Amino acid sequence: MIAATGDGMRRGLRRMVVPWGLAASLLVGPAVAGADTRVALQSLADLTLEQLGELRVTSVSGRPQAVQDAPASVYVITAQDIRRSAATSLPEVLRLAPTLQVAQTNAGVWAISARGRNDVIANKLLVLLDGRTIYSTLFAGVIWDMHDVVLEDIERIEVVSGPGGTLWGANAVNGVISIVTRSAAQTQGALASVVRSHSGGRETLRWGGRLGPADVRVYGIATDMDNTVRLDGTARDDARSRRQLGFRADWDADAGELMLTGDLHRAGDAAATRDAPRHEGGSLLARWTSRLRDGSPYRLQAYTWRAERDEITALRNRSRVWDLEFRHEPLRPTGQQLLWGLGWRQADDDNLPSPLVALQPAQRTLSWFSAFAQHQQRLAERWTLTTGLKAERNSYTGWELLPNLRLALRHDEQHTSWAGVSRAVRAPSRIDRDVFIPGQAPFFIAGGPRFESEVVVAYELGHNGRIDDTLNWSATLYHHRIEGLRAGIPGQVPLTVENLVDGHTTGLEGWLRWQARPDWWLEAGGFAQRTRLASTLAGDPRTAFPDLGNDPSAQWSLRSHHDLGRGVQLDAALRRVGALPLPRVPSYTALDLRLGWRISPALSVSLLGQNLLDGGHVEFSSAPSPSRIERRLALQAVWTL
Repeated sequence: MIAATGDGMRRGLRRMVVPWGLAASLLVGPAVAGADTRVALQSLADLTLEQLGELRVTSVSGRPQAVQDAPASVYVITAQDIRRSAATSLPEVLRLAPTLQVAQTNAGVWAISARGRNDVIANKLLVLLDGRTIYSTLFAGVIWDMHDVVLEDIERIEVVSGPGGTLWGANAVNGVISIVTRSAAQTQGALASVVRSHSGGRETLRWGGRLGPADVRVYGIATDMDNTVRLDGTARDDARSRRQLGFRADWDADAGELMLTGDLHRAGDAAATRDAPRHEGGSLLARWTSRLRDGSPYRLQAYTWRAERDEITALRNRSRVWDLEFRHEPLRPTGQQLLWGLGWRQADDDNLPSPLVALQPAQRTLSWFSAFAQHQQRLAERWTLTTGLKAERNSYTGWELLPNLRLALRHDEQHTSWAGVSRAVRAPSRIDRDVFIPGQAPFFIAGGPRFESEVVVAYELGHNGRIDDTLNWSATLYHHRIEGLRAGIPGQVPLTVENLVDGHTTGLEGWLRWQARPDWWLEAGGFAQRTRLASTLAGDPRTAFPDLGNDPSAQWSLRSHHDLGRGVQLDAALRRVGALPLPRVPSYTALDLRLGWRISPALSVSLLGQNLLDGGHVEFSSAPSPSRIERRLALQAVWTL
């Protein structure tokens, strides 16, 4: 355990670590070109830039496709990106994607979005974990502290900015995050990982082996976090601990492949608070992949998810979800590809009243049914046209249509330009239609019986390029036309949730990776965007409903990774986040460092530093007295056998 306590020690660490660490990260690479790199920790050339461009992703078209050819703004966080970072949790890993907005609000609460409308209950981003959606039917967003994964088992994370509703349905409005873990066959043997700091830590145990005809792995994760501190120096009562057990099994038979995975988790205790709630749950997923008699591939997937969450004075929710999905790719003539599918989901949602929140009715069963088809046609030697349509029915608004049209031009093996237009919706959830605040009359907010889907029509123009196998880059210009954001009429008592705000967001996002030397990589990325919202009625509804999103106008990041030789690696990540307008949060710059050393083929240790440029800063505010995210030093050890 390493603790940085006292102003003097903090100033000393800052004077030593920040200047020397950043200078070493950016300059030592070329300076040590002659050093012995034969025993490097693990070469940065795990994946070359050419291999990164040819990585196969499935989130864009529903089938494996090279990143270089994907007609979308897609960024891939690889396993080596994760290993060579100071991230110790899944939300921290997502910071590695320069196109995402990731902000920590307290010890366990995060606000994560893409292309705006960020909030602790952000609902414009769809997240999948090994093919199952993990958003809450309560508010159509992700409760991040209820989901975890063994970071060492992640194969890649596909981050797609922009609508993905044709394939993934409602709520894939501003983007899709698909977390893909390695198969059980790829994680054989034992692994133990420990991270400890003065503010908490994380322990992971995983074993993989073969049982009969199946490859299996089982794992356990334990995390704990101390209280965060408010700006006035008082501690917030948000300390928490969490335990998770899980497994995965893969069968590879002549008739097809079967994957079965599941997990159980529990967090909190009898002294739970709104800032540190009790919650528990579990999931079970089965996926069968095979081919019909004509040789065309298909996939059948089913999963169930159960969760209970008790925030004591706020939300007190119990839910269960069942989901069934079928996808088929018929055989088509050369130059054509067709993918179609059907989906069904049902959720039972039950809520207990609390002093702050009530949902009426307390219990509701929601259902969704969808059908989609997406066709890809080679128009000429270098042109490809993708057309798609999804029809999805939900319990609140009935049928919604989600079309998609994309045109791609592959100039050569290294450059692809593309343009797209698509329509996506964020369908109503319980927190839109059924929420009453406070928990009993008289109410300040009295539901939203007339609330309809929020609609986004997105126009995109992008280019993916590679130069001399040493530099990969991507740039996307986008314009989102927004209709019907939720708000309330100022002065109305009680307020009702209405579709009262229209507007647009225009922005530019991009990234580049440069392999300066075989043992030294640099990466830069970020976005700049402008949002204009206006009420469809007189007055400004944001004064009555402030959760339309609190977004920076610009954000950028720089990363450096290089081998110093003799099993030592030094990695740096510098990010700059612009100011948030409402509630006002100042801009900040943060530096993370990782110094890693492979002691033996089975054991590696790392010194991790986060937020090294200041003693603490606010990243997002949704409370009168927000938490300050402080500097953190940690030791990490990973043992494999």
